[in-house]
Amino acid sequence: MPSARDIRRRIRGVRNIKQVTRAMNMIAAARLRRAQAKAEAARPYAQRLTEILTDVAAAGGARHPLLERREVRRVGLVIITSDRGLAGAFNANILREAGHFVAQQRVPTGIITVGKKGRDFLRARGVTVDEHFPQPSRDVRLEEVGAIRKRIIGDFLSGRYDQVWLAYAQFISVLKSVPVVIPLLPLEPPTEAAGAPRQRAAYQFEPAGDALLETLLPQYVEVVLYRALVESLASEQAARMVAMKAATDSASEMIENLTREYNRMRQDAITKQLLEVVSGADALAKAEQEMA
Repeated sequence: MPSARDIRRRIRGVRNIKQVTRAMNMIAAARLRRAQAKAEAARPYAQRLTEILTDVAAAGGARHPLLERREVRRVGLVIITSDRGLAGAFNANILREAGHFVAQQRVPTGIITVGKKGRDFLRARGVTVDEHFPQPSRDVRLEEVGAIRKRIIGDFLSGRYDQVWLAYAQFISVLKSVPVVIPLLPLEPPTEAAGAPRQRAAYQFEPAGDALLETLLPQYVEVVLYRALVESLASEQAARMVAMKAATDSASEMIENLTREYNRMRQDAITKQLLEVVSGADALAKAEQEMA
């Protein structure tokens, strides 16, 4: 049975942990607001670029290597995870979804990781990682996204991969993110959503559609990657905020239980000491009466 000193030591330790988790919760909340704002700011550009691609594709006769469909001999999977843990089941959910995808493939699958957690998880299980990229900074700079985009497009055009898929956490809300695996290459020409027709002007393209696609399609891949990265970052911070809030609440509950146990032990010790004093006084009084 632990002594009162042991319980006091545990209370101090848990209180220190609570301070750390509370601070991490506040930091994650601040970073989440910035990441969520960045994801929302990227949507208008992505939507407009999709509309332009839709118009170019509707012109007909557009051809580009990124649209080429060929026999699938090898699949590439880009897995976006975090560099750090303490985010609940954030990384585990993405890796589980990616594992299900790989298990369903009938051809070899090459892995490209973004973030240390995914790379370390796969290497620990003997899985070869074709290429690794560190998790982008919180600002998610375009040069960081561009490096990933160049490698993916290069591997697809060289024939190393016949299809490329993207696994990441899709941000829904602070309390919910969904791990998804979406096709990245070859690109599907964007189409308008059903039931939401858009009035399209009669465009004349200069240069021709093929030349426009030469510029627009790599940018479109970069935008898809950028949105996946910022949504993954927002999902990570939301998961970390929720996990640290739960850890802080658990620490508070543990401190309350330990304090209650410590007070009960103190009360028992005080009661025992009082009984000893009373018993000693009674014995002394009896001895004085016998001597008298």
